[in-house]
Amino acid sequence: MDDRTIPTSELQPESQSGTSENDSRWKNTLPTKKSTALPLEEDLTIAYPVSLVEQITKFLTTAIMEGKLASGQPLVENEIQRRFGISRSPIRESFRILEKNGLVVSIPRKGTFVRQITRKDIEENFPIRAMLEGFAAQLAASRWEPEHLSKMELALSLMTEAAKENDSTSYFKKHSDFHDALIAASKNDTLIAILDNLRRHSMWFRFTYLWHKSNYDYSVRVHTQILDLTRKRDADKLEALVKEHTLVGFKDFLSFLDSNTDAKNQST
Repeated sequence: MDDRTIPTSELQPESQSGTSENDSRWKNTLPTKKSTALPLEEDLTIAYPVSLVEQITKFLTTAIMEGKLASGQPLVENEIQRRFGISRSPIRESFRILEKNGLVVSIPRKGTFVRQITRKDIEENFPIRAMLEGFAAQLAASRWEPEHLSKMELALSLMTEAAKENDSTSYFKKHSDFHDALIAASKNDTLIAILDNLRRHSMWFRFTYLWHKSNYDYSVRVHTQILDLTRKRDADKLEALVKEHTLVGFKDFLSFLDSNTDAKNQST
């Protein structure tokens, strides 16, 4: 496989001009005086024979999901082209995929921007994820194999260690690994793909709003119960607990948003 790393350089963004009265409907979605320079330190490693479009899409998706490209950040074709030494065609195709996946928005005569996350996004994501992840858990109860259980046990052990150290970054990474193993045990590829997208968006919401739930004792206890029910192959109780766990997170997230809104209103 032929790999090459494109060096990163500091580049001046290319200006974008041209407006009309019809652009007024987009005014609330546009950032205010936000720099067009991509705030990324990583290099894009081109690895063939994987398609260039797929690689660019994955690279930008990860940057958005991890909060390295913030909501409203403009994505300028010329800058990406010069920075990574690639042509415009795969960049444009990547933008179309990102827009289809709900990560960016393309505005006529304005450009492409990382999409602003709204409360509606959160309210739509969590309940659906709770239902589907509960269903995945139900399937996993009768389909898991020793390798799935081993991954869950390891993830839970590392979650417990991270909780003791109050290390939120490691905790959420291992939390994700735990649920990845449980969902994979369902052996339903369609369900796995849908949940992967929903759960990635959920993590994006966390990074965007800097929401880090710190009730580790409760979370570790619930995941210990999830592991125990999985081991016992108790499908009904496992499905109910996974649903409840996700919806508790949903309620906590909304409470967090409401408290932030109240704080902002009091300061103005």
